[in-house]
Amino acid sequence: MGEPDCGGGVEMASQDRPFNDSQRNEVWHVFASQMIAGYEELADIDMLEPDPPNRQAAMKNVSLRPFWMQSENKEMEDLNVKGCFKKWKRSDLEPNYCVFGSLFHYHIKCDATTGQITNCKVHLVVMGHRMTEGEDYIYAFAPVPHSTSARVIISLTAALDLELHSCDLAQAFIQADSLEGWVNGLIFITPPKGWGEQEDVVYECQCPLYGIPDSARAINKTLDARFESQGFHTARFEESIWIRKAGGDYEHDMLVSAHIDDMLMACASLDTLEKFKSTFLTRFEGTDEGDVTTYLGGELIRDRANRTITYRQSVYARKILQIYGAWDKQSVCTPLEAGTLLTKADSPSYVDPALHRQY
Repeated sequence: MGEPDCGGGVEMASQDRPFNDSQRNEVWHVFASQMIAGYEELADIDMLEPDPPNRQAAMKNVSLRPFWMQSENKEMEDLNVKGCFKKWKRSDLEPNYCVFGSLFHYHIKCDATTGQITNCKVHLVVMGHRMTEGEDYIYAFAPVPHSTSARVIISLTAALDLELHSCDLAQAFIQADSLEGWVNGLIFITPPKGWGEQEDVVYECQCPLYGIPDSARAINKTLDARFESQGFHTARFEESIWIRKAGGDYEHDMLVSAHIDDMLMACASLDTLEKFKSTFLTRFEGTDEGDVTTYLGGELIRDRANRTITYRQSVYARKILQIYGAWDKQSVCTPLEAGTLLTKADSPSYVDPALHRQY
């Protein structure tokens, strides 16, 4: 999708830049200027508006609609370029083949420090809830690190003054090796609503996709096989945390954690860690995020001199306070003055159901 003309570079005040990217801000500025709402309200859209539950809701948001459409195009183009689909005519399929639906999932990704929108992410999701265990897949369980384990890794990093870096896998599931167990070895899906395709066309999935029940397990098994070949072993009951002792290709101990596509990597030597990341990213497509400053929506603040790491969710706290109208309120020890008596007469004559459900 081509981007709209931005009028030769419109000057914008700092509060009119909800994105971290200047080009996105210019596109946003043009679309936002067509809305009745003020800029201040729109600039807080990332703080107050939840992810669109469906495509209809996403397209109703005029300010973010162009970015959702761009992300839809990018998601489908990437999947097609990487050979994730094989097109079939529905009329050519065998009678016993099931065809599952698919849809787009929308997610507003925000910076954990500033709250600004960093990306409007769209994933193609297979409607796997209609699949049957034992027929369409065998086992769906996929381990992720317990929250306590993640805190232990961060605590060890601070106490031992380790390097702590992260990598983000791009479209992680499609990089996984397929698990055996798909019925007839095939899964067919219809194109998602909003994606222009011929009426009789369906897609045969060539790799794990979001929504297929065992896709998360497939990427975990793929990572596990990779790390095992490099001398790693899992950390006892944590099957998504791997440990490697010094020796061979790497001169220092290493610790790796995988929360689906978010990787944490800890090591005492920066050179050893850089070497490992370089090798890892030759097998998996992703980005080297460098030093960890955010993790699972929170902000990590590190003081290496004092060997401390603080985990803070100030953006999330602000969002909650804004939703319930308490962001600009002064804090008090008690909600009412001491000795205040309330009676039935103080109750409102009408209780708004929407307001009641909000609390």
